[in-house]
Amino acid sequence: MNSNKVYLSLGSNLGDKIRNLQNAINLIDSEVGNVFSISNVYQTKAQGFTGDDFYNCCISLNTFLKPAALLTQLLKIERLNGRKRSNTESYQSRNIDIDILFFEDEIIDANNLVIPHPRMHTRNFVITPLLDIAKSKIHPVIKETIESINSTLISNEIIKIDDFLFMPIFLKLKSIKNIVIEGNIGVGKTSLSKKLSKDLNKELIVEGYMENPFLEKYYENPDRYALNVELTFLTDRCRQLSDFNNQMNFFSSGLVADYDIFKSLVFAGVSLKELDFNLFRKIYFYMTKDLFKSNLIIYLLQSSDQLLNNIKKRGRGFEKQITKKYLDKINNAYLTHLKNNPELKVIYIDVSDLNFVESKGHYLELLFRIKSKLGKSFVKFPD
Repeated sequence: MNSNKVYLSLGSNLGDKIRNLQNAINLIDSEVGNVFSISNVYQTKAQGFTGDDFYNCCISLNTFLKPAALLTQLLKIERLNGRKRSNTESYQSRNIDIDILFFEDEIIDANNLVIPHPRMHTRNFVITPLLDIAKSKIHPVIKETIESINSTLISNEIIKIDDFLFMPIFLKLKSIKNIVIEGNIGVGKTSLSKKLSKDLNKELIVEGYMENPFLEKYYENPDRYALNVELTFLTDRCRQLSDFNNQMNFFSSGLVADYDIFKSLVFAGVSLKELDFNLFRKIYFYMTKDLFKSNLIIYLLQSSDQLLNNIKKRGRGFEKQITKKYLDKINNAYLTHLKNNPELKVIYIDVSDLNFVESKGHYLELLFRIKSKLGKSFVKFPD
């Protein structure tokens, strides 16, 4: 079943208007479909009646619902957010108002549902926010783009406000304190960590692999330098995470890291001989016992052939020695460790078909896959 792209207009002029809009968007994302863009918020005068100013925005989403079912869900969401509809046809103040603007390019004219919205092209408070997210969208009835429609409207007082609305998936992830991105070499852990750190406003911890003086030597002569490289990585990682522990009060929003400390144990188990590994494991448990604990591990999955291609593209000379066999060993070691430690909160995301590093659309798709693994729980507006 294919999903349908939908554009909605939301407005509120009672109570905490930003909270009303955000809670409605969160419920839409939870119960209707993935919200993938949100406009700025605009303040406008009440039109057709006397009332407080409105806050208006537009959103786009993908949904598997048909138009009639979509309308039913949106009316339910209005009720959940305190909307009380009356039988009168006159305009009234409201906690939340949700209108369907476009449903793909369908044209529907039914008793209780008209799409595209019959008056949207005459309303600045709809077209102005829609311009933020869909300026090239063509109105299927009047055959003009939103940008063109906007140029023909008579200017009414509409003010862009400083408050903004959050993507629901970001709110959900923001509520999880310490997030770790894990996976095999070349899967994109650091790139995803940087993106999430920025979008979630969390502290970023990125491994300084280039600071390990034994790494290049290890790839040239694994037997000789394996213990050196693993002990150096362990020391550096413990120092980095210990520094975070000491500054935890300053970073109350939490962190995003591109490794968990157990990474040291996983790689050591692959690269070290039994005698050296037994020594390493004793050192590991002593050094890591007081480090922070992750609240969520996002484990990225990709085939070894794709990983080799990624590794080749990033062009690190010392990684030329990496083989498919080695990557398979690392992946199996990771999965075994995670299976044997059920106390860890782990979700597995297949990114084989995604280029989330370069494509914003693929990055959003990755976030929606994370969302599906986390469940549909409704995220309330943050206090």
